[in-house]
Amino acid sequence: MQSPPQISRRAFLKKGAVLAGSLLASGGLAGSYASYIEPKWYEFTRINLSFERLPNNFHGLKLLQFSDLHLGHHLNLQDLEHIVSLINHEKADIVTFTGDLFDSQITEDPASTSKLLASLEAPLGKWAVLGNHDKLNKTNHTLSILQEGGFQMLLNAFKKISYKGQTIQIAGVEDKLTGNPDITMTLQGANTQMFTLLLSHCPDFADEAAALPIDLQLSGHSHGGQVRLPVVGALFTPLQAKNYVMGLYEVPDSKMLVYTNRGIGTTFLPFRFLCRPEITVITLQKRKP
Repeated sequence: MQSPPQISRRAFLKKGAVLAGSLLASGGLAGSYASYIEPKWYEFTRINLSFERLPNNFHGLKLLQFSDLHLGHHLNLQDLEHIVSLINHEKADIVTFTGDLFDSQITEDPASTSKLLASLEAPLGKWAVLGNHDKLNKTNHTLSILQEGGFQMLLNAFKKISYKGQTIQIAGVEDKLTGNPDITMTLQGANTQMFTLLLSHCPDFADEAAALPIDLQLSGHSHGGQVRLPVVGALFTPLQAKNYVMGLYEVPDSKMLVYTNRGIGTTFLPFRFLCRPEITVITLQKRKP
């Protein structure tokens, strides 16, 4: 599959400025919508996914994914408190976060951020990986904030989740743009016959991960393009988010699925258009051979 042409951040900002001007020129209604309504109009995407290797006891469990909060870029702790409330209302069994907690600098109080994250409830664990923006402050404070918030961090590592005597594996890799994701090292010692869930901030890492026996990859990073136009689609997607931009895909020549979440926050441009912020709820199902 041929990837869409890549444009630079500067070109994206220029196109975004042109779009913003067009929206405002259209009477302000579309511009106001893109700036003030859609960015806080959270959408729950609910899907059922079935897998042959899923243990029977995991059938019907709820797996929730959220991603790309970008705190500090028009998203604050009051917004996070609301998002946490929405997530807890779902009563998910497993909660996953696929990176970019902050936009760049840590602008919100770390202790308060961790306290809100700690209030997220998931009986089978809260799991996370880091994104490229988590490294922009050149420190690793994001890691400790997530850990203090009760998240188990998966940095080129895997763990096991047990439920009613049966087990699955959950793995996570470093961000492709700022780290060194190594899927072979990550799954060293893992059971190749066991259902395996992978967290990777960058969705296009699926093309590498599919060489190993992984059932589902959850990713973010793309924001779904953040600004989409009818027929045209996304004006821009970042590096490592060209092949799997948003939603569910089957990775070519494999049995692996990848789901790319559109994220919650914004970056570069403070608006969304035809690309609502997303929280994904996946109901796991056992598929008979």
